[in-house]
Amino acid sequence: MKRSALLTLAFIVMCSVALKAQNLNKVYGAMEEEDWEVALSYLEPIMAKKKKNYEVKWLAAICHSQRYRFDKSYALFQEALPYAEDDPSFWIPYAEAYLFGGRVDDAERTLRRVNQNLLEDYAKPRYFEIFNNIQNAKLYLPQPKEIIVKNLGANVNTVGNEYSQIVTSNQRGIFFTARREGLGEVADDGEYYEQVLTADMNELDDWNKDKPLAGYASDGTFDAPIQLLNNDSTLITYREEDLFMSQLGADGVWGQREELPINTGKWEPHAFVYNNGNSIIYASDFGNNNENSDLYIVHKSADGKWSKPYFIEELNTPKKEDAPYVAEDGTLYFSSKGHDSMGGYDIFTSRLDTATGLFSKPENMGAPINLPTDDTFFTLYGKNAYFSSSRPGGYGEVDIYRVIMFNNSQIQGKVLECDNVTAVGNATISVVGQEDKYSAVTNEYGVYFMNMPIESDFTLRVERDGEVLYEKEHQIRVLFRDEFEIEQDFFIGECGRNEKEIYVKMINSFDLDPNNIPVDPPSTEGVVIPVVEEEPEPVVEEVVEAVEEVVEATADTVVEESPVAVVEEKAADPVVVAEEELIELPNVFFDFDKQNIKAEFFERLNEAAELLQRRTDLRIMVAGHTDAYGTNEYNVALGQRRYTAVFNYLKDKGVDADQMDVQTFSEDLPIASNRTVKGRAFNRRVELYFVDENGERKK
Repeated sequence: MKRSALLTLAFIVMCSVALKAQNLNKVYGAMEEEDWEVALSYLEPIMAKKKKNYEVKWLAAICHSQRYRFDKSYALFQEALPYAEDDPSFWIPYAEAYLFGGRVDDAERTLRRVNQNLLEDYAKPRYFEIFNNIQNAKLYLPQPKEIIVKNLGANVNTVGNEYSQIVTSNQRGIFFTARREGLGEVADDGEYYEQVLTADMNELDDWNKDKPLAGYASDGTFDAPIQLLNNDSTLITYREEDLFMSQLGADGVWGQREELPINTGKWEPHAFVYNNGNSIIYASDFGNNNENSDLYIVHKSADGKWSKPYFIEELNTPKKEDAPYVAEDGTLYFSSKGHDSMGGYDIFTSRLDTATGLFSKPENMGAPINLPTDDTFFTLYGKNAYFSSSRPGGYGEVDIYRVIMFNNSQIQGKVLECDNVTAVGNATISVVGQEDKYSAVTNEYGVYFMNMPIESDFTLRVERDGEVLYEKEHQIRVLFRDEFEIEQDFFIGECGRNEKEIYVKMINSFDLDPNNIPVDPPSTEGVVIPVVEEEPEPVVEEVVEAVEEVVEATADTVVEESPVAVVEEKAADPVVVAEEELIELPNVFFDFDKQNIKAEFFERLNEAAELLQRRTDLRIMVAGHTDAYGTNEYNVALGQRRYTAVFNYLKDKGVDADQMDVQTFSEDLPIASNRTVKGRAFNRRVELYFVDENGERKK
């Protein structure tokens, strides 16, 4: 089953002569079909009988490397070293095994042992391919992006293979396929048949134990989920080299599978339906005879007919392309072994230029999403993504991983004493070892604002005047919800208030900026600022004592002038009371993503309404504004909702509608910085000001 063979081993043709010479035609045939387990079943009895059969050990090492059992592969390559004298291509698959295992320097050193002058012509393309893969790995691996990649855990991943995952619309359920012991029968390639499984998240976003998807359990076939549509009521699946669509019935049972119009009778491993169901981008090998899948697009016309497949020349290579996915922002993600891949499948991005009808040059997503092993089936939901990978360190051969597309976040709160009211002000709060990147100083109320790393252990320290007040290990877990909640207080002393894990909630969207989250600053209501009593200055005590002595000595004497120069208190400057001005029109401020007027602004709006009723000659502008969070299209509409709320309020208070002009400026006219919480709060406003007969602001 070509879909499950995640790697292609072109150099197997090198050893065909030697294989036939040893009567190992079955081994050769299995390896050519990428049936690694079948090949091993033939090789292992030979190795058990003939300890010094180095060629057989070399072939077994290749098979184990293709099954991601790298340590076993390296050991067998070492045992087979004498065979390098017979076959100069010996080092090519050895270097590839090191590359797939993440040992790039070892891969490069091993490949250098190849004597190119001794290579046959058919072996040279593979040599240069591995050479280029190594150079790409050396380019991308040292520059990882600041994101979080996490294994989904043992409730989903096992020692077998788990891949081809899709996520439900609420992002709290997952469908995927598995090839593991205990599920189904053994297929012709020596592995178990695919089974479609499902799992759900608990309240802390950890995955519960998986279970078979009802209606899709099968002992003797290949099944994989491809896409969920129509609020999870439509499911596209792969089955036996073709693609199908089924509907979820009212009884919760998936209906009969119907073929997609793109099936050709050859291999269609993956597809993605988009553009309201009118376009399909898919992978297929129908256009070639070498079982390499390419990417195609078809479109549905107004009469319901599908166009002929369009070969996407700018994305396809002589290698395999697979697993297309179109995100909500229009970005295309797909997997390829070509372009500037690091070895196996890498995940690439591209965008369609509607003016030219061409896709942009594919860009490698780089580390840590892409490693030299196979990385594929990428899906993105806002700042939350999933993909499948055969990278070392997982539970098995291929595992499913979650990606959070950032690695630190804004956190705010207070540092308090154990009584929960006494502020710890002017203290430095920092992440140990990363103080230059993550640190802040609390204000007099103990309030701090800073970024902290997420989804990884770190030590947080609070110190003041050289004294460490707090030091504890924490991990911040991100929960994507429909609200922002990033406030966390820390308590000084042994009061058992701070758990290791800190949970923060964030609205998941493409526009999410984790370093600039629009929330109100921490409340300081009830916080007590400790009073520091200062000792009186000695000079003051001396003056007081001198005055007292003089008073005692002259108690019965009328003194016109005191012999002690007593400094009189300087009279306070008179307070200048500003003359009351005419009414100024107010600014009305709003909570994040809200348009309802808060009660604290009613009084000022009532004053404005009274003035406008008395002075019908006056006209005002009611202008809606937002902060910079969100898309411009959304903010234009939000500004409109805000000015409408104020307009209707004044109208209900008796103001003539003809006296009021309205306009939304969205985020275009900020009055404060959008990079701070306080600044964004000022920008979320409706501004009222007087205008002339032309609608221009009066000065």
